[in-house]
Amino acid sequence: MPDIADRKISLPTIKRVALANFDLYSNNPNVSTVIERPVFFLIGANGLGKSTFLNTINFTITGAIPDPSRKFQSAQDYLRNAGRADRSEDYFSGRISEHSRSIASATVELAWSNANLSVTRDLFGGTGVSRLAIEDVVSGTIDVRPSSEEDSNDLTGLYHAKILELTGLEDFAQFVFLMHFVATFDEGRHLLMWDDAALTNALYLAFGADPVAAKAADKLQREMDRESSRARNVRFSARHVSDRIKQLADLLEGTETDDHTTGAELQAQHDALVARQSDAEQRMRRKQAEMLDADLKWTDLSASLTEAQLEYRRLFSNRLQLSSSVEHHPIVRATLSEDRCGLCGNVHVAAKIQAALDKGECPLCDSVLDRSGGDAAAISELQRLDSEIARIRDDLDTILRSRARISDEFAAAQATEEAAAEELRQFEEKEAAGLVKAQSGSNFSAIQLEIDKLEKERQAFLAQSEAHYRKRDELRNQLRSYEKALKEQYEAGSERFVPRFRELSEDFIGRPIDVDLEHRQGANDSGFGLRMRMDDQLRAQSDSVSESQRFFIDIALRMALSEYMAKGAATLLIDTPEGSLDIAYEARAGSMFSKFVAEGNRVLMTANLRSSQLVLRLAGLQKSDGMQVVRMTDWTDLSEVQRSEEALFIDAYNAIDGALN
Repeated sequence: MPDIADRKISLPTIKRVALANFDLYSNNPNVSTVIERPVFFLIGANGLGKSTFLNTINFTITGAIPDPSRKFQSAQDYLRNAGRADRSEDYFSGRISEHSRSIASATVELAWSNANLSVTRDLFGGTGVSRLAIEDVVSGTIDVRPSSEEDSNDLTGLYHAKILELTGLEDFAQFVFLMHFVATFDEGRHLLMWDDAALTNALYLAFGADPVAAKAADKLQREMDRESSRARNVRFSARHVSDRIKQLADLLEGTETDDHTTGAELQAQHDALVARQSDAEQRMRRKQAEMLDADLKWTDLSASLTEAQLEYRRLFSNRLQLSSSVEHHPIVRATLSEDRCGLCGNVHVAAKIQAALDKGECPLCDSVLDRSGGDAAAISELQRLDSEIARIRDDLDTILRSRARISDEFAAAQATEEAAAEELRQFEEKEAAGLVKAQSGSNFSAIQLEIDKLEKERQAFLAQSEAHYRKRDELRNQLRSYEKALKEQYEAGSERFVPRFRELSEDFIGRPIDVDLEHRQGANDSGFGLRMRMDDQLRAQSDSVSESQRFFIDIALRMALSEYMAKGAATLLIDTPEGSLDIAYEARAGSMFSKFVAEGNRVLMTANLRSSQLVLRLAGLQKSDGMQVVRMTDWTDLSEVQRSEEALFIDAYNAIDGALN
């Protein structure tokens, strides 16, 4: 078995978060905050964007908005759905104004012992990386890659490759899983303790021999589930065929039910249902074609918009370079963006550089920059492109409205077609014998031929089902070898992991807690769960524990898992559950967080001012050297109701400041 130190995952530390044109934060849409202390606490009233801040960090790091409410099947399946561009655009559409959509972006700086990555993503227009800066800590060199220099897919691929290189993980889906399901407890309140599928994947990454084994087990589990589902579906079809065979056999034996419906009437009813289903299918196909046409028009217009915007930026950039190329020199741009000198590496120099540029001076030699070079032709072309961009956007809005209408019509047509097909299917199953009789008259040999045909169909279905079950069993046997190894590794690692989980959770709950590994080994079941006991009573379901208890016990589990699997510091992103604790438990939760960071770990937290005792206890334990508090009111405005009670917020802030000092 490999040494445990060789299996550790190098998780990143979040050093800085910068938002550009993020106008949800009305007072400071260009927030840039350096994470300086082990505990970063963003605190404020409801509805100001605290949860959005954490989700934006996760989006920037992973390219996906967390979606733990989705039933977890595999890391790849989760990333494929959570990373869809429409999910992120839907999420940010209600938070970023129309005016800022094309220019809103987010940057997160991640740190490892040997390298720093600064990753930027635009909030709209796809989920790819738009800028990447890679710093080698040893040599101090910085490689800045803006998306204008290479394809966004290549830049995203480079970012994924660096993440895998620095973390030691096998694929990027594993990294996304760890960030969303283990490192983040957000507003979705997903409970890892009681989600065996997600927990199994987390245990493979924490205790497995290596990330390759975790990826292989994840793939085997996914394929095993797929084969089981296929086998069940085919067997269900075989049962339907058996029912039809029985009806025909009853007809041959003269035992069929006589409902006094003539063969001609049955045939007429059947023909009417077939015609109805055919008409419904044709309408559905027409609407599908209309929707495809709308999609093609949208794609063409989007391409035209991108082309016009690129041309606009190119002309605008050329014109700026004519007047002053200094502002756009890569070293100057990197220095301003990173607040770190691109030549010597000194930090906090961006303000000085910007001041020199604002005065029209070169920041290196103090020479006066040449600001001449107006170009009437270029201005005219920029104005034309601006009008063209506005026209295309109007056309896009029209197409989107049209597509929304067609989509609704297609959904309705699809539902009508499905209902008609289901009605036809049920009629054919119920009246199978009568229809055959009507179509064959008294020709019993024709009925027997139909029975023979159906029997062959049934046998074929059964053979397919058995083949799927055999494949499932082969996959299950392969998976069992990984499960056996994981069980052995858990038993060895639990000597550290379980006591740490008990220490953290009992510090919060004040009652004895223990967990045991449960290995599921059914024919269609595999994987693991952690079965928790409190006061020696099994709490197998989440509702067997009060809401306040299960939230913070689940956070304790994430703390213990991330701390165990991480080489160096682990970082958690916590959207503090609000209003679920009484005062005594709030204070104990603060102690639990403090105990986690005491081992060198870090926490980025958000909380409502109502969670005052949690914040006060944590502030009192960490003091100003260990805890950084940021007020949401520095970023955005209170609502009218909140402003009327602003004195209460000020008192709460002052109490926290007092606990820190």
